[in-house]
Amino acid sequence: MSLYHYLNKVIVFIKPDNASYWHTITRCTISNKPESIGRYYLNFESKLAYPEKFDDDGIPLWKTNNEPYFHHPIVICQYALGIFEHLYQKNYSDDELHRKFLRQADWLKNNFHEIRCGKVWYIYYDIPLYGINKPWYSALAQGEAVSVLTRAFLLTKNESYINLAEDAIKPFFIDVKEGGLVNYFNSIPIYEEYPSMIRTVGVLNGFMFSLFGLYDLYLISKSENADDLFRRGIDSIKKLLPYYDTGYWARYFLYDYPKRYIASYTYISIMYEQLKVLYHITGEKIFSDYSDKWKSYTEKKINRLRALSEKIFYANTINK
Repeated sequence: MSLYHYLNKVIVFIKPDNASYWHTITRCTISNKPESIGRYYLNFESKLAYPEKFDDDGIPLWKTNNEPYFHHPIVICQYALGIFEHLYQKNYSDDELHRKFLRQADWLKNNFHEIRCGKVWYIYYDIPLYGINKPWYSALAQGEAVSVLTRAFLLTKNESYINLAEDAIKPFFIDVKEGGLVNYFNSIPIYEEYPSMIRTVGVLNGFMFSLFGLYDLYLISKSENADDLFRRGIDSIKKLLPYYDTGYWARYFLYDYPKRYIASYTYISIMYEQLKVLYHITGEKIFSDYSDKWKSYTEKKINRLRALSEKIFYANTINK
């Protein structure tokens, strides 16, 4: 992480409105259970103002540390969902936004990699802490790609988008040790944003984003696989939420449990908005209870300062 991004994460604890592009808080956009696919569940409008480079086709490029620029599927999908938010606000009538969105969806259609357990989009950097080497793929990227592909089908009725989305969820049935995306925490299955062979990482916000994609595919195609995987994921998150709660804040992941790697202000805010979405989709009160609880944690200055101090301490010791 660059010094700029690190400092911005610190500043946001104190001044949430000062979040950079990478740390903006995306709010829940629904107030009841969706019966058909349409607007995305979080408002990704802020992701339209992408601050980095684009390729000649208008696809965003991304880089980390000393790596060259590459097409990062999560960046592309979030940019696409930002475009779709604007398109939705204009009643799908803006031809330029329509074309721009479909360019991102078509990048997904033209740049997947077929592996034994499905079709995936690779990410090209190493994460030594988790023992992850490039190329690798992520439940978060797969889920957001499905959310983009299903909305591309909504606009075009082109079945190839749905067929690809169906192939993209197949790794959710397979354990990480067998090349898929499922790890376990206390025997509870988790769809992994970071599929580590060392031990379960369990990043909660990435898990929930993957569920949004599964639900999108079920909504638009009545996919039995998507419905099954979504229900499994919901059952897991209900069981896992107490492990993420610290009594004054929320954990970012479960990698070092019971130690506490505290979520940044941005991530706890995104998580309580995601939980609000899951409540509206499922009607399960546990999701609204935790959403309200975590939001209340962030409203207390003493909690923000405590979380910030723990986060700074952990950031200085995580690799020791």
